[in-house]
Amino acid sequence: MKQRFETRRFVNYPMEVISAHWDEPVILETTDLSPGGAYINCSCLPEPGEYVVCTFSTDDRHHYEFFGQVVRTNLMRRTDDRGEAGFGVEFMDTKPMERLQIRERLRNSEPPLPVMRKVSKDTQVIVKKSN
Repeated sequence: MKQRFETRRFVNYPMEVISAHWDEPVILETTDLSPGGAYINCSCLPEPGEYVVCTFSTDDRHHYEFFGQVVRTNLMRRTDDRGEAGFGVEFMDTKPMERLQIRERLRNSEPPLPVMRKVSKDTQVIVKKSN
């Protein structure tokens, strides 16, 4: 799995998404944003590896449009899945100034989302038997 270098924040921004599979741009909601990508809520999921165009605003002055690649999809089929069905997009063409602007805007958002801990392949789970 690829290492994340940006802090993800919980936000509710409308995001216009253009995909090869949809006839026209679709307005969806992002609930997870960082300068490097977003998680977009949607029940019609593009395929991992597919390219999309994402357009959104963080406020009245800053409007962004990025090419992105779908890096994961989540249909929320397992009982332990949280959140809503959707897909993760990695932004491909962000400029350094755009990343700084998004990072600065996100500082005022809710605290960072929890980070999943990495577990080594060699880790063994020890189960205690109760008496």
